[in-house]
Amino acid sequence: MIIVRPTVSEERWLVLADRYPALQASVEQLGKGGGWTTSTWLGRCLGFVLGLAGTGMLAGVLSYAPAPWLVGGLTLVVVAEWMVAQRRVFRSGVEEALYLCGTVAIVVELLVWSSGNNNALDVALIATAVLLAGWRLLNPLFTTLAAAGYSLAIAFIDGSLFGGSMYTREAAAACVLLAVGALVAGGRKWRRPSHDRMFDGLVIAMPWLAHGWLVQYKGSSTVATHGVALAMALAFLVVNLFVGVKRRQHAPLIGTLGNLACVAYSTYRLMPWPMHWQLIAAGAVLLAVVVLLERLLRHRSKGITSRAIEESSSVDFVQVVGAVHLSPAPGSPAPAGVQGQGGEFGGGGASGRF
Repeated sequence: MIIVRPTVSEERWLVLADRYPALQASVEQLGKGGGWTTSTWLGRCLGFVLGLAGTGMLAGVLSYAPAPWLVGGLTLVVVAEWMVAQRRVFRSGVEEALYLCGTVAIVVELLVWSSGNNNALDVALIATAVLLAGWRLLNPLFTTLAAAGYSLAIAFIDGSLFGGSMYTREAAAACVLLAVGALVAGGRKWRRPSHDRMFDGLVIAMPWLAHGWLVQYKGSSTVATHGVALAMALAFLVVNLFVGVKRRQHAPLIGTLGNLACVAYSTYRLMPWPMHWQLIAAGAVLLAVVVLLERLLRHRSKGITSRAIEESSSVDFVQVVGAVHLSPAPGSPAPAGVQGQGGEFGGGGASGRF
């Protein structure tokens, strides 16, 4: 089975062209992108909305057909595959919306036929459809949503969203395992940039989701669970900060910002102080973190550093150019001076030359 998608080299060239728009024409002229068509972030979002609108129109047409979800899903998947294979579109938004809606619609139709009452299995199958779409189109957002869906399926074991107890601590443990695995895998050099972004999505979102599951726990050990949530948020805060500075990666640093918010929320839940004391404590902790970072990054000579850019003590380049332009060229003859024409015989003008 041949899956039509950009090769590793083509995807790298496409990412380079997206990052540096000045190279877009050169990449297309040399054919390094393999003829694949990409879109900007705004165009991608608009294309996704357009794909959702087309999906809604198709759903209205097939509403009275037998097995409408299955027929519509297969139609959407075929159209998306045709766009990728024939039109060679990559990350345009339209094919992503069609493929996502198509795979989810097929799974929903199968669940309707099975008429089961297992919420965990239903959510897990829908998450698998989202994961399939993300793997096929190399979309990190879809894979991250699939991971979140699997954690929701774990929480739904022997429970439901609108009734019954949920396994929130087990779901949080699964998110922690995914986050740690993504951090470890992020230290490896992956050939495809999309694979790096998939792990980046897990590094960013999974600690936040794990904290959310823990603070939603309601049981006999609620206070202890909230303490565990605070400790976990602090641990991910330190680890992500260290990994982001060490590896010079953006994803752990972005995750650090969310972990900081999680720490603040857990502290608020465990210690219901007056508002002014909360602000004072939060400001003191933030100031301590900033001072520590500034001291740690002050003496670094490469990567992320807090060292100020040293200004050169020499004369400004523009001043040097101006001085060179105004100074006379070496070896050029001196301009002729004014020569007087006084007369001879004592300068009285008797010679007739003045």
